[in-house]
Amino acid sequence: MTTLDQFRPNTTPRVAVCIATYKRPEMLGQTLRGLAALTFEKVVIPEITVFVVDNDPSETAEHVCREGQMAFPVKYVAENRRGIAQARNRAIQEAGDADFVAFIDDDEIPTPTWLDELLATQREFSADVVCGPVRPRFAHGVPEWIKAGRFFHRPVYVSGKNLDWCGTNNVLIRKGVFAAVKTFDERFALTGGEDTQFFLRVRQAGYSIVASSDACVEETVSISRANLGWVLRRAYQSGNSWALCESSLDRRVSTRIVRAMKACGWIVIGLASACISVFFGMAALARSLWKFCLGAGMLSALVGQSYQAYQSSGAEVVQ
Repeated sequence: MTTLDQFRPNTTPRVAVCIATYKRPEMLGQTLRGLAALTFEKVVIPEITVFVVDNDPSETAEHVCREGQMAFPVKYVAENRRGIAQARNRAIQEAGDADFVAFIDDDEIPTPTWLDELLATQREFSADVVCGPVRPRFAHGVPEWIKAGRFFHRPVYVSGKNLDWCGTNNVLIRKGVFAAVKTFDERFALTGGEDTQFFLRVRQAGYSIVASSDACVEETVSISRANLGWVLRRAYQSGNSWALCESSLDRRVSTRIVRAMKACGWIVIGLASACISVFFGMAALARSLWKFCLGAGMLSALVGQSYQAYQSSGAEVVQ
């Protein structure tokens, strides 16, 4: 499949920057302030509209969107259907006739050149989807073993590298992709993984996903996340949602067998390494237990169990 017609170099691209939010008004305020500081050197300054989709029925984010000085419109909408997939689908709907849709999370702060780099990479490689790095920004008091264990670090790829999937925490999507690929699967509303499943479908449809190494955002890692319980629950959720995504797209028995073998491998490796890692500090032990929980989450999905990570009303488990 060939890529869709990209904007001409001398035209002004229309970009909808979309943020799904839930009970994190202070963090959302930081995100909006970061967007207000965007700069452009590599591409024509785009026509930007920010869409904030509030998944909280109490509409706790509305006042944040009315405050501050922005050089572009900020449009607030409430999506009362509970679920991150529903909120993101509403954002796509609100984006209207934009040329591109960019997603960033409500606990992230973009670097000033974030959108400039995404658009420049898109133009250079004629990409349908461009994703950038997400770097942790640790709150004061986060334990050193959390930092040493790199539980909140994600891979960074060279610009132009072709990827099989990505996430919605730092991504630019050509709007036309949504005309050919169904939007986020709302069956994943409370489990997470809807973005993984969506981008796997994007690749199956023949569209390109490339990396942009300098299009960085910083993710706020709060004290409430920086503990063993949260890290292990996240590992279990990741394994569970990945296996659910895989099984929703590939129902072959052979695929399930391979996934079960990989899950058992993670469990065995996690248990074996845990026996040794107790002598090497908390970070090493937590990493071993992380592997065990990842495999356990995969196995639970294979027997029909979905971990409803976003069922809780607590803000820290969402996004």
